[in-house]
Amino acid sequence: MAVRIEDQTIYLGVRDLLQPVYRQQMLSSFPLPQRGMLGREAQTRVQKQKERRFGLFHSEYAVSRSYAYEGYTFHIYGRIDGVYNLKNRVEIEEIKSVILQAVEFRRLKIEQYPEFIEQVLFYAYLLQDELQGKEVAAYLVLVNLINDARRTFPVDYNRLQVERLLFRRFAHILANLQREQQERLRREDELKKIRFTLPEKRPQQKKMMRAVASSVEQKRHLLVSAPTGTGKTAAALFPAIQYAYSRGKKLFFVTSKTTQQAIVQETMYPLLEQGLDFHTVYLRAAEKMCANKVFFCHEAFCPYIADYRDRFLQSNLQAELEAHTALLPDRIYDAAAAHTLCPFEVSLDMSLSADLIIGDYNYVFDPGVYLRRLFARKDYSDWILIIDEAHNLYDRGMGYLSPEIRREQVQNLIGLYEDKETKVYQKLLQGLKEIMRLLDSLELEGDIHFAGQQYFKVELNTRQWEEAFLLYEAAFVRYLIHNVKKRIVLMEDPAEKLYYVLRRFVQIARLKERAFVPFYDAAGILKIQCCDPSDYLGRRMEGFHSVIAMSATLDPMPFYLDVLGFNAERSDVLQLDSPFPAENRKIIIVPGVSTRYKDRMQNYPKIAEIIKNTVRQRKGNYLVFFPSYDFVQNVNLFLGDLNQKKILQKPSMKEEDREQVLLELKRGNEPVLLLAVMGGIFSEGIDYSGDMAIGVIVVSPALPKISYERELLREYYDEKQDQGMEYAYIYPGMNKVIQAVGRLIRSATDKGVVLLIGERFARDEYNLLLPDYWLHGSGDVEITNEYKEAIRSFWNRLDNT
Repeated sequence: MAVRIEDQTIYLGVRDLLQPVYRQQMLSSFPLPQRGMLGREAQTRVQKQKERRFGLFHSEYAVSRSYAYEGYTFHIYGRIDGVYNLKNRVEIEEIKSVILQAVEFRRLKIEQYPEFIEQVLFYAYLLQDELQGKEVAAYLVLVNLINDARRTFPVDYNRLQVERLLFRRFAHILANLQREQQERLRREDELKKIRFTLPEKRPQQKKMMRAVASSVEQKRHLLVSAPTGTGKTAAALFPAIQYAYSRGKKLFFVTSKTTQQAIVQETMYPLLEQGLDFHTVYLRAAEKMCANKVFFCHEAFCPYIADYRDRFLQSNLQAELEAHTALLPDRIYDAAAAHTLCPFEVSLDMSLSADLIIGDYNYVFDPGVYLRRLFARKDYSDWILIIDEAHNLYDRGMGYLSPEIRREQVQNLIGLYEDKETKVYQKLLQGLKEIMRLLDSLELEGDIHFAGQQYFKVELNTRQWEEAFLLYEAAFVRYLIHNVKKRIVLMEDPAEKLYYVLRRFVQIARLKERAFVPFYDAAGILKIQCCDPSDYLGRRMEGFHSVIAMSATLDPMPFYLDVLGFNAERSDVLQLDSPFPAENRKIIIVPGVSTRYKDRMQNYPKIAEIIKNTVRQRKGNYLVFFPSYDFVQNVNLFLGDLNQKKILQKPSMKEEDREQVLLELKRGNEPVLLLAVMGGIFSEGIDYSGDMAIGVIVVSPALPKISYERELLREYYDEKQDQGMEYAYIYPGMNKVIQAVGRLIRSATDKGVVLLIGERFARDEYNLLLPDYWLHGSGDVEITNEYKEAIRSFWNRLDNT
């Protein structure tokens, strides 16, 4: 229950006193925003009508009372939908909405909605106390959203019976609090028996664990830049678990790639094997968890979602799964499919009772798909958030907040509905044509003022876009009602898709901040580019008990503190050295080649020659990372005479393809040269331990490709703090370089050479961004065109020690 406890006082709302009731009601047919919006509209409409008709009607009547019970004070608050304060008595109404076929609505009995009855009875009890015993009559008003039909039901109010029910709920709440206290004591004892041992003694890892422990104890945030091999996952999880487990806190571990989730699984395994009763749920995307032949979440189409709630409660599946402390996606999928239940919905249900949830960034930060079961409550301060590979959150955050509307999408819908004469489609057309009118005005603006330009900034008339959206939304809601009435089921409904596009677009357009730049693409795309997601990300993170953000590449730290939105007054930073001997690695910058776009074609042969000369120095596997796939292909043309197996990363490669490549590197049957792109599936979140790689070659800083959107970022940060080039290009590009180099040394015994090819690596604005732990000794990083001699000298030194 969502209750707040201070000393011996318990604060709760009337809704917190109600017994939970799960009711399946065409949820897929009616998207959540429309269901809530229609319910609020119906309630407001009834309230206003009654206010006009009866002067004594008071809507949203606030009530608040306190009661003593078993040494505690229960403070209850709420708002009654309607109150008639008559001379000798008071009448109250609670207005609720349902979605039912007309015949079902006429036949329904109020006993089908026990939670509605309880709510109005508790309100009657509270109000009678406030009015010092005045007689109270209670009514429920049900509104059917399908046809706006209404029915009013008198509810029998017996004060003594309601008081007994109220005190039973008090007793239930206290019993839960007592069980929670006993559970905390049990967990404290259990923790004493668990050995949080680490496979190796690494001072940097211990230092990070102390910092994490301090942060969670003091409710502070922590950014950790920890080199590859530090053991970041265990260093974050172990102290967080030790703090959270006995205090009733929960953990949410978010990643940008599924490979990182496997590391969490490996880290948790020794603790769970010792018997730690710490339930973990791994979330996988809905599409990948779908058990139906076609991914389409609708009760009328999918047997796994039909009557899901009732069948889930009857199946005993929850108890079956709770017998396992680690719920991996495959285990959930198999168990749910065996009961013909939606595996994705089951995973979300199981997450409600989990101590640790592991999933993608989207479940916390994407405003369209975040876990509403958690964040809709607004108070999630019992959760500790751990962000892995936190450097990736900057681009993700901008993507979440950069919506676009495509003219083609609107035009296609107009063509789809133009010949339909039914009123509901004509209303949709009105909304669509108003949106098209606004897009046409931007097209005209481009023709007149920006002729020949692909992109141009626009000033959005927010009021007009709000009105167009509301016009379309009203029509869309009626369209949904029409579909429910006619039992129409559409896969990939284009009207619904456009609704969510428009909704996100208008939400962002309202912000009217410098960080959000609207522009028009002559290809028929209206977009709002988010240049700075820090405010949005920061507000989300501030609700957590603590946030631990970690990566091997959070340099420069002030940049990430800024763009990720960390509250400087509540945040600490930690930068760690590498745990591995610096002498096992040699970093060579080869400045004699320009990798700038204008110079690339003439330098492809030179780059290929450097690669060939490097791999010929010592037999083994080498990883070569480029800024783009085109760069990979063009350099490969000049590697034809290389006597070594080559594997080229392709844009279409999936996780299973990556595993095959990694297996090839592990086998060691013959030396392999892997040509891949920075920021891709081979350059982050993967261990190339032992002889899987003895060299990494990075060709060029991986600066983002120049684009209109990137130039908007540069312009924004130039205005904000005169660091446009750094924020838009250099910092993100060098981050990918450092990530790629980090693939090489993964243990204390790994040895290898790193080549950074390109004259820009020798310039201050780039090499000053190299991590401090690369530069312990004067010769750790060598800038030379005599790279062959430097490589030979490195390998000879290792051979002779």
